[in-house]
Amino acid sequence: MSERTTINHEQLEDLLDSPEQHLALPTPEAAEKLRPGEADPTKRLAEARAMATKAAETTANDNPLRRHEAAEQAKGPSQPQYINRELKAITLRRELQQLRRSLPAPERALSKVVHQPVVRAISETAGKSLTRPSGLLGGGLVAFLGTSSYVYLAKHLGFTYNYFVFFLLLVVGFIIGLLLEFIVWAVTARHRHTDY
Repeated sequence: MSERTTINHEQLEDLLDSPEQHLALPTPEAAEKLRPGEADPTKRLAEARAMATKAAETTANDNPLRRHEAAEQAKGPSQPQYINRELKAITLRRELQQLRRSLPAPERALSKVVHQPVVRAISETAGKSLTRPSGLLGGGLVAFLGTSSYVYLAKHLGFTYNYFVFFLLLVVGFIIGLLLEFIVWAVTARHRHTDY
């Protein structure tokens, strides 16, 4: 194996002009015979090709990125799930049914009436605008004290009781209660908004 082949310039040009002619494999008849114990190279070549094909298929199937993409596509809907009004209504209905099972019959009936959509809408609208706790407290106190005083004066001084005075005192007390709530809110606003 230590022999060196020398190629002159003309032979190199011949090889470059027609490489198929000089580099072509010998035909099976012209090839030398197999030595004893030597494996057939064509079988080894076929086995190597089969193993390479199998390895390529395994590598293509075992690619984690492709497996992940395939799992994501087969997993579920392509659009994200959002909590909408219908889903909230279904959840509320189920929770109410579960809670009502533990209530006695009269409270269960009251719960069914109170949680009707119309009653709920009216209650929430009134709760956000009209029925402020401070206004109701102020209106109730002023109406109670004012009406009690008015009834006492009407009885001892001898004039007739006017029912409109109760509603007037209730409204005035409601406004006073709202004003007091606003003043307290304004005074404590700077304490609520301090940054730490």
